[in-house]
Amino acid sequence: MKLLRLHVVLLAVVLSAGGWAQQQPSALTLQDSIRIALQNSRTLRLALQDERKANARVREARGAGYPQLDVSANYRRLDRVPKAKFPSFDPITGTFTFNEIEIQPIDSGTATVSLSQVIDVSGLVRTATDAASLYSRIANLDAQRTRNEVVLQVKQAFYDVLRAQELVKVAEEALQNAEIRRKLAQAAVEAGVSPKLDVMRADAAVASAQQAVITARNALQLAKAAFNNVLGRRVDEPVELLPAEEPEPEPAEFNRYLQEALSRRPEMMQANLGVSLAEKQVTAAKRDQLPSLVVRGQWDFNLKTSTFQPRESSFTTIAALQFKIWDSGQTQGRIEQARADVDKAKITIENVREGIALEVRNAYLSLQEAREKVAAAEKGLQAATESLRVARLRYEAGVSTQLELSDAELAYTQAEQNLVNARYDLRVAWARLEKAMGRYAQAP
Repeated sequence: MKLLRLHVVLLAVVLSAGGWAQQQPSALTLQDSIRIALQNSRTLRLALQDERKANARVREARGAGYPQLDVSANYRRLDRVPKAKFPSFDPITGTFTFNEIEIQPIDSGTATVSLSQVIDVSGLVRTATDAASLYSRIANLDAQRTRNEVVLQVKQAFYDVLRAQELVKVAEEALQNAEIRRKLAQAAVEAGVSPKLDVMRADAAVASAQQAVITARNALQLAKAAFNNVLGRRVDEPVELLPAEEPEPEPAEFNRYLQEALSRRPEMMQANLGVSLAEKQVTAAKRDQLPSLVVRGQWDFNLKTSTFQPRESSFTTIAALQFKIWDSGQTQGRIEQARADVDKAKITIENVREGIALEVRNAYLSLQEAREKVAAAEKGLQAATESLRVARLRYEAGVSTQLELSDAELAYTQAEQNLVNARYDLRVAWARLEKAMGRYAQAP
């Protein structure tokens, strides 16, 4: 009996431990976060559907140059049988008689099979296919552009959570320092070497530090909610991140970054293809006034023969040549519109190039600023750490006031915050520069 109870207890412990383990969120790496966001991104899914639609347009345009097979059938029933009377002369009697003949049966049915082929003498079908292919490539580049933006959003949200976690630790450490100072002040008051005002000041510092901890923890929850939103998850989904060591940003000149951006950014490629697409539209407008030729073979089947329709089937060959002589300037108007679109597309290239250059420049300067801030923050933290150590020793020795120690603690906390912010500003600045260069556009 005792052995059975032991087994039951062990089983309950195992099950509860398993359930607890299942409730714990698995730690996400940066790559895990990017993968989830790309899977859940509605914006990216919309772009992929646009790409799918563009690919279907290519098939549609290409299909116009291949044979088309059509089948049709119809059935007809009349309210009465149509008849006609034809005179006939009887030489024996010398009289005329009228014979009634059925023209067609009361019901009839026909079936038609036609095979047609467009002869692309004007090249219009080929031009339409080329234009559809260009549009498909533009849609693919739009999906890459969306991916480039989504990856940057994930990185920023990921770093914001890690930054908030570090700032919570800084706030909690500041609270611990304030509590230590309160204990020192209390001991000094009890020893009769400090006024009670020092304890009151220390209490106020502890309360202020507690407020800072509350604010930092709330900022962390907000950062996690924003992170979940970027990943397409519920905003209250538990978040646990696994930070990884990342390589230092590669130092390079601005022009190198700019050249890479101009060669890799999907927006730049889209703008260049936009000119080609507009030029294809000009070609299509010109070729629309050239002759068009369609060849058709048609089989007609008579499902119910009659006296006047004795054949059960027939075959017809048709060649239709159409040439537009005059359309009151409509074609010329379309040509001018297409040429205007070409000029607009060329202007768009310049706008896109300047926009990319500005984005790269801003990201480059932000990266330089972040590097300098990290170096300054590291030196500042070293100085603040030493200053706090000395101020604490002086206060414990009774040769300084609590105000000196309080100032040293505040300077130390500020230095820690500056270093945390500077380091994550550096990561974000590098991520923005990589996005500006189009490095996130394609899957690794």
